[in-house]
Amino acid sequence: MSFQFIANLIIVLCVLGILVIFLRRIPEVVEENGQLQFGGSAGSSEPSESAVYSFFVGIINKIWHFMLEAKDLKQGQILASKFASFVKPKARVINIGAYNSIGKAARLFQEGKDEESEQTYIQVIRKHPHEYSAYEGLIKIYFKQKKYDDIIEILEYLVSHNPQNDSYLAQLGNANLSLRKYDEAVRAYEKALALNSSIPARFVNLGLSLQGAGRLGQAIESFQKAVDLDPANMQYLVIFADALLKKGDKDAAIEMLSAANNRYPENLEIQQKLVEIQQ
Repeated sequence: MSFQFIANLIIVLCVLGILVIFLRRIPEVVEENGQLQFGGSAGSSEPSESAVYSFFVGIINKIWHFMLEAKDLKQGQILASKFASFVKPKARVINIGAYNSIGKAARLFQEGKDEESEQTYIQVIRKHPHEYSAYEGLIKIYFKQKKYDDIIEILEYLVSHNPQNDSYLAQLGNANLSLRKYDEAVRAYEKALALNSSIPARFVNLGLSLQGAGRLGQAIESFQKAVDLDPANMQYLVIFADALLKKGDKDAAIEMLSAANNRYPENLEIQQKLVEIQQ
């Protein structure tokens, strides 16, 4: 039985239900002196022909308007689509068993029981390979253990199934940067930033990757974007200043840090960096 047929059947049943309700209310009961009135002349027990005709026309019009609304909204297609998406074999649905197991694995990780947590996540993945939160749990464990190759393998799988997920791409960049695979990191960060350019840390990491790949000019541009997004982050400013110094632009580094020192005179990191440069 097709989903379209089911949806159409639902509409037909709804129409029949409305028709039954109207028929049960024929005539519209208004008791006056023991007589049923259809809107004819007062004192008459017989309905006028025009009143009956108008009554049935009103019923037909209401049913017709209902059918038009259903047609205009394509309700049958909407219901069929929703029902089809709900029961599609590959659709992601909440599995209570997997949900509980993932919660257990997360608790184990918080308790420092990394091996038990890892095995629990792996069991979930074996039974539910599209339960991405289990992969995300494994990534946290492997970052803690610095198993970057395993992280890259997992993230490449996740990215292949979720190419619009900028977080997966950024994490892939982090893992590659940790292994000093600068070109791979650059590609991952650039894709992540193409999807979401509002996170300054990604520009910093992209800059570090570009710098590692020998592309200092582009790295400085990336650091500048990070500082523009978060000008109060002193760590970004210091990283930016170091890149300017590597380029040989000492004056620009001093100027930028001096301006930051004027805005945040209590920050010791900026003061120490200025002293270091000016020696």
